[in-house]
Amino acid sequence: MQMACISRWTLAFFGSALGALVLALALLALGIGYPLGSLAAPATLIVVHLVAIGWLSLLMLGALLQFLPVLVGKPLRLAGLAPWALVLLLVGLVLLLGGFAGLEGLSLPLELLPLGGLMLVCGFALAAVILFSTLFSAGSLPFPAGFVAVALGSLVITVLLGESLASALAGLLGGDAAIALINHGVGLHAGFGLGGWLTLAAMGVSYRLVSMFLIAPERKGVVPHIAFWGGFAALAALCLALGVVLVIGLPSGLALVAAGLAALVSLGAYASDVVALYRSRRRRELELHTQAAIAAFAALGAGALMLTGALWSGSEGALAGAVYLLALGWLGGLGLAMLYKIVPFLTWLECFAPDMGRLPTPRVQDLVHEARARVWFWAYFIATALTVLALMLDLELVFRAGAALQLVAVLGLIRHFYRARRLSDISAPWRNQSPPRLFLPASRQRSLS
Repeated sequence: MQMACISRWTLAFFGSALGALVLALALLALGIGYPLGSLAAPATLIVVHLVAIGWLSLLMLGALLQFLPVLVGKPLRLAGLAPWALVLLLVGLVLLLGGFAGLEGLSLPLELLPLGGLMLVCGFALAAVILFSTLFSAGSLPFPAGFVAVALGSLVITVLLGESLASALAGLLGGDAAIALINHGVGLHAGFGLGGWLTLAAMGVSYRLVSMFLIAPERKGVVPHIAFWGGFAALAALCLALGVVLVIGLPSGLALVAAGLAALVSLGAYASDVVALYRSRRRRELELHTQAAIAAFAALGAGALMLTGALWSGSEGALAGAVYLLALGWLGGLGLAMLYKIVPFLTWLECFAPDMGRLPTPRVQDLVHEARARVWFWAYFIATALTVLALMLDLELVFRAGAALQLVAVLGLIRHFYRARRLSDISAPWRNQSPPRLFLPASRQRSLS
């Protein structure tokens, strides 16, 4: 089983991602970024890119490095490029944030923006080479892997569009195309990133992981194909809208409406499949991570409807609330829920899988204490709902309080991830087992065969 092959750098991606999330929530709790500033303010852009690149993208890449081989039934290709991709992404993110700080008025050169963008392009390119190589090594793509393939295509567009925007903001790219991108390209950049890259990748991975963790039969038939082709059609419409902006300098309302309708169809079909997976599960007792994932799936449905209404009404607060719910409720909440399973799972593979058949071994759930961790998931999702409501009603102090509560909840969950890696919650028979490194790869790997 390909899943038994541990990706050596996955936990380093996860650790970096969690650090970015903590920093982003701390900035929001301190009142840096929207709603104290405008949506387009440099301080807001700092927080947005900490979440989108630092938290969600690094989290997704780390998950794909570990689980893409599961989707395609082939080992990870060119895995030695992973640490270089991580270094380039972290350096590029720091430079990009420095460029935004320069726009805010700090004495930092604006040239950091395109330089950071270039480093990010290189980092994402290396990651894409690893993942595309693994995808192409399979003779045919299984259904969930198709989502990942389309998501990676959207990632390429997102990164190139982001670098173009950074160059335009720094004054290195001029002409009508640069003006059009600044005026109309930011929303498309967000659509390709949040809707295409992150959401489609999450859909593809969750199709496999949710069915695996619930012990439910994988979804087949018409509905999952509607989810896939709806997402593909939405991205195609966004590409058309981008082409119109670059050619005539104006947005295409028809293409954007088509993208929105196709996305709603895709998400509706996906939601139907998720409900079917939960209903058809053989594991009747839901573990904590699958319970928490339900709240994330609910945030996806509510966020999609809110975003539709916000775009129709033109309300800035509703738009900010919808994006916040999708980014930190749906994608962030699902990420934290899956980390609560993946971190102990990888720890179990490192510490106990080599002993299977030779010695008694614990279960994966024996590495965690669900009763203590449950309160932090409750706190996180309640805080997310509070911040979204505060954004819609323009309650700045309530928003900061909600972000602070989210930060506390995330720190509480990180403590549980730490305890799982340290084997702190494991029962007596296995307490003498040496814990693995927290995030860095082991100096030598034990055979899992």
